[in-house]
Amino acid sequence: MANYSSILSEELFFSLIDHITQMVVGVEKIIGIYSHPDKEELCGISLEYRNNKLQEHVLNLSNLEGKIDNIRQQTSSYKWLDKNQIPFNTAVNSKVQLNIFDEYEHLVLLVALPGDNMLKDILMIYFKDDINSFGVQHQKSSLSTDNKSIIGQLVSGSVNSYCNLYAKEKAQMNRFVQKTQNILSAQRTDNEDTIRKKQLEEVIYSYANEYIQKRNESEGVNYVYSEEAVRKIKNYVGAFSNFKQAIEEAVDYAQMIITDVTKVIQAEFIQYITDVNSELNYSSNNDSIALPLRLQKVYDFMERLEAACISVNKSKLNLTGVNVGGAMDTPISAAAISDYTSKNRERINTLFDQYPEKWSFSKNNFKSIINISVQNHSSLRNWS
Repeated sequence: MANYSSILSEELFFSLIDHITQMVVGVEKIIGIYSHPDKEELCGISLEYRNNKLQEHVLNLSNLEGKIDNIRQQTSSYKWLDKNQIPFNTAVNSKVQLNIFDEYEHLVLLVALPGDNMLKDILMIYFKDDINSFGVQHQKSSLSTDNKSIIGQLVSGSVNSYCNLYAKEKAQMNRFVQKTQNILSAQRTDNEDTIRKKQLEEVIYSYANEYIQKRNESEGVNYVYSEEAVRKIKNYVGAFSNFKQAIEEAVDYAQMIITDVTKVIQAEFIQYITDVNSELNYSSNNDSIALPLRLQKVYDFMERLEAACISVNKSKLNLTGVNVGGAMDTPISAAAISDYTSKNRERINTLFDQYPEKWSFSKNNFKSIINISVQNHSSLRNWS
């Protein structure tokens, strides 16, 4: 059986309530009572139709644990209750005192959620005692025992299936996140080989592709990534939480600005928050030589930066960070250039010392690189 201790109870309960209201016609109120996995206390939520809208309340269950425990000790998956079996009241967090089991002409179906504990988390579903409430065209009459048995089995079976599916998907996502984080952690080491990098790219892209497929199904549109976006996704380096957020926001952005049924997610829609390195293309240039991995990345960046500076100069544009970043083969922002050169100042100066003939145009004309060179010389004079 699935382990439900790791499930966020509020998330599961609200999902179940939404599921039940869509599945069954005639529900007027649903109450959920559950043991909070973190707070170690009994919690309750209630959704009730008022003015044709479901209104949510948080139930105050203080000093009622003993009475509630009597109905939480369920050996069967469901049970029909009446007002004589639930003789207590409770209040919601509002000025109005509400009876959790009020005197309306309702039948109450108690459904026990799956789990190994003796005291079950439960849902109580309020129906009117009228078979017409269930969408059945019939002369007005109360629900028979057979009616109740069918409805109880149908609802409890659906709830149990929903919980099992929820737990399975939650566990699968946790395994996916853990595996991805493990791969990302391994990828950051200098000894990462080509096979591992390829595996990482496929895992990252698999998640991104799976996400848009789910959005396609739920929204009835066709999200696709451009070729540049696919490359940007596969070259990502950083925390998985940042990547997940960036993909979700990119799809949301495409949804807002593109009116066609097919919505192409461009590379620039994907904005990574803290990972400047993800903007870089780490494939080695033909004229690059063997260097330690981190120095090789900086070497490749300087090659691209030098080419962009020369291109901007030939176009008779000002040699600003905005123009240079826009002229790079994979455009990046001026802030990204500044941040990257600042974080890699020592490595850049190491390369300047090793290859004094390289990158002469940017060293003499582009302010971000001039400042690094000047600071390096100032440091040497202080030590002389």
